[in-house]
Amino acid sequence: MENCHFKPDMHVFICVNERCSGDMPSCAPTITREMVKDVKLWVRSKGWTNSIYVTKASCLGFCNPKGGVLCIWPQGRFVKGITSVKDIKKVIMEEVET
Repeated sequence: MENCHFKPDMHVFICVNERCSGDMPSCAPTITREMVKDVKLWVRSKGWTNSIYVTKASCLGFCNPKGGVLCIWPQGRFVKGITSVKDIKKVIMEEVET
């Protein structure tokens, strides 16, 4: 077995958690698995596959009623209020341009 020691410049964790109970908001109503797939395809089209990883995640701990949550790692940036693929791409572009 070969060890992989590759470390991406950025890892984007996108919450797609769906809560069964209605007592707390969840990200799934505004961020879907299909949206994450679209972002992955966009990252691939930009040629960033080896430098930016995109992973769907369960709860990231910042649930809110205004939209979904994502985390940019290793920068440690959490963004809430995500409601579209466009929002996710904007956050990634902000990090790329930094």
